[in-house]
Amino acid sequence: MSWLTIFVRVTLGALSGMTMGGLFGLFAGMVTPSFFRHFIPWNDVEPVGFAVVLGATGGVLLGGGLGVFSVVLSGLLSFRSKNRSSLDAASPPVDR
Repeated sequence: MSWLTIFVRVTLGALSGMTMGGLFGLFAGMVTPSFFRHFIPWNDVEPVGFAVVLGATGGVLLGGGLGVFSVVLSGLLSFRSKNRSSLDAASPPVDR
């Protein structure tokens, strides 16, 4: 697997996570803005914006982690298939 493929997978995972997390934060901030006012000690920050930033940050972390997981899983499956094919080539044929 090339470095460009790894970079693209993790980046797309993080960007999709940011998008979904930001949208979730937007809807959560619009539904319950009073919940997010408790996290902000100052009053000049909008609670909906804070919810969007929190959701997008969590989405980047989780989406990037999912991208890394896909790269690791793909590497393990590739290693396993190469190992299995070398074992099949080395073993003698079985007559039945």
